[in-house]
Amino acid sequence: MKIKSILCMMIIISLFLPSAIFAAETDENIQTLFNVFTWDYSNAKDLFSDLFLQQVSEKSLVEVIKSYKDKLGKLNQVTKTDGGYILQFEKGSAPAQISLDSNKKIVGLWFGNVTLNEDTLEKILSEFKKIPGSVSVSIIKNGKDVMLDYNGDKPMAVGSAFKLYVLESVYDLVGSGKISWKDIVLLNNKNKSVPSGILQDWNEGTPVTLKTLTNLMISISDNTATDHIIDYIGKDKIENLFLSERNKPFLKTSEVFKLKSANNPEIMESYIKADTNKRRELLKDVEKIDINAVSIPAKPVDIDKIEWFFSTKELCRVIYDLKDADEIKINPGLVSTKQDWNIVGFKGGSEPGVINYTHVLQKEKDKDVYSVSVTVNDTANLIDENKVAELTSRLISLIGDGKI
Repeated sequence: MKIKSILCMMIIISLFLPSAIFAAETDENIQTLFNVFTWDYSNAKDLFSDLFLQQVSEKSLVEVIKSYKDKLGKLNQVTKTDGGYILQFEKGSAPAQISLDSNKKIVGLWFGNVTLNEDTLEKILSEFKKIPGSVSVSIIKNGKDVMLDYNGDKPMAVGSAFKLYVLESVYDLVGSGKISWKDIVLLNNKNKSVPSGILQDWNEGTPVTLKTLTNLMISISDNTATDHIIDYIGKDKIENLFLSERNKPFLKTSEVFKLKSANNPEIMESYIKADTNKRRELLKDVEKIDINAVSIPAKPVDIDKIEWFFSTKELCRVIYDLKDADEIKINPGLVSTKQDWNIVGFKGGSEPGVINYTHVLQKEKDKDVYSVSVTVNDTANLIDENKVAELTSRLISLIGDGKI
């Protein structure tokens, strides 16, 4: 139920450690970036600090650097930008950041989205089609013009991307004056969930504003914040406002974790076989399960039966409707150069066998607004999330370059 920090070509391969950073000259940074891509892989200590190598294995370094070289070819030019550097290769480009210590060794290194010079929608879609499992991709311009539709009407498991519908429900209720962003919610153990998030570790009874809860729900996909919001506004409000029958009864994150826990096979089987009314009754028993006793599955568990199910077209619609919401703009998702865009909004979701990335993007003010949603499901196997992130990033690059 969380979106992992899987950014494929947007890979953080070391922590930036301010205490160890040396104010190196720009030319030294540029030369070191060239050195990274001409490194013969013989001795990592020639380039990287011991502190860096404590965080990242030499094997991982080689894999990351080789993946860029294989995809992009020879590094030809490095250009300084406001946010770091642009690496211009034979076949494309990528943003980068680098930090050196007093010995001119690398203590921080980051590479962002790949942009391929000759990329097209057709090339990207052909690669999406090769991904095992079920795949859905939608791009919609200005909330109405479908620019790309591959299984776009197919409802699929989307993980925490469902939280966009919780947010939309909150905006609807605030807009009608029924609730306020300043409303105070007291944290309680009944709505405690498991990470992602931070609120599961806060003391019961802590007062939190509704706005804080929505910010945490979207920006870091806080599951405990989400369940408190659902409880505060009521499941019925969300179901009646926006949801189809396939998402009724609407599930809290804690309910999904409890149902899928290896400790509760009988209740999960009963829930799967039950109709909607019976499921509502069963959830009363689910609520009594101790969240601290939940066992989180490491492989796909009934993702086609117990989840939140939306099509990529539906997710494009809801994030477009929320394009002005503060919450979706905190975490830029797969956009590595947020400063280059007027609007960047994001929510994603993942669990074993499920990955979703949903963005809303506007390059310049008063220009077209694009919604992009990608979902992959595999009922039996883990998904190559790096590959999905890479392809989604390439779609974003096409929009940024005005090729869609």
